[in-house]
Amino acid sequence: MVTSVGFRIVLLVHVLAAVVAFGGNFIQPMLQRGGTDDASLAKVNKFIQLPAIVVMFLAGIGAVMLSKTGTVVNFKFDQMWISIAFLVAIVAGVLQFLVARAYEKDNAKIAPALTGGLHLCLVVGLVMMIWKPGFPS
Repeated sequence: MVTSVGFRIVLLVHVLAAVVAFGGNFIQPMLQRGGTDDASLAKVNKFIQLPAIVVMFLAGIGAVMLSKTGTVVNFKFDQMWISIAFLVAIVAGVLQFLVARAYEKDNAKIAPALTGGLHLCLVVGLVMMIWKPGFPS
């Protein structure tokens, strides 16, 4: 088990960035029904949520790099769960960018489908982080 302070700080940043990156997607439909304009939603997606995905991705890389305890490397980049999590983060970044673009281009009708893809990315990412398939137990 990784217990270093540096790892725990980077893991905290990773989790907080994930909350910021994906949390807004759950309230955007309510904000739209409440009258929030598409330009405001585009700004939130582009300047808050999308950068949070980048921070989440980079903090995930940092967590893997800091996962060494003594001479034991706990997490490695070639482990399946990490590879899948990286792919999910990249897909989420692309989807978040497309959501922002949909709001910018007055094409908000496709945002719910893209947001559904982001919800799926969140679930797959959580499964990877919790169960770590392919990780030796």
